[in-house]
Amino acid sequence: MEKSIHSELIGTFIYEELSRAYTYEKGPVHWTLEISDDKANIYEIMQRAENLYRVLHGFDKQAKVSIADELTSYKNDFWPEYDEDDEHLDWDEVDAGKYDVTPETFAASIKLLDIVIRHEDIYCEYDDGELFGGHRIHAYFDNDHRLRSAEI
Repeated sequence: MEKSIHSELIGTFIYEELSRAYTYEKGPVHWTLEISDDKANIYEIMQRAENLYRVLHGFDKQAKVSIADELTSYKNDFWPEYDEDDEHLDWDEVDAGKYDVTPETFAASIKLLDIVIRHEDIYCEYDDGELFGGHRIHAYFDNDHRLRSAEI
C-alpha cells in the first residue's frame, strides 16, 4: 500500500494502516479517503474527493440547509432554548414558537469539520454550534451529494 497519495487540489493524504484510510488534516476541514471496503478503489475515491472539493462551498451551503430541514423540528421539540423549570416561563410564548430555532438559524450555526469519502457514500461531521449542547451532527450523503440522513 502506498504510504501517501497526492491531490493537486486538496494536498497529500497519508495512509493510516489501522483505519485503512488516507487522511488529510490540514485546514479547517479534515478529509479521509476510506478504503476498508474491498470494493473501494483509492483512485476512484480520490477523484470523487476532488470533485467534491471543486464544489465544496456550494455543497456545504446546501448540506447545511438539508441538515437544518431534517433536524430543526427535533431541536425545537427535544433541545429547547428555554428552561422548563422556570416558574416565570410563559408557556403561551413557548406554544407560539417564540423560542424555536428557525431552519435558517440552524443552518448558520453549524460548521463542517470532517469529510469521509467511502465507496458507498459520503459522511460529514458538523460542529453543532451548541444547538445540541456540543454534540456532533453526523450527516450521510449519496454520491450525488444528496442528504440521506442526519443525526446527533
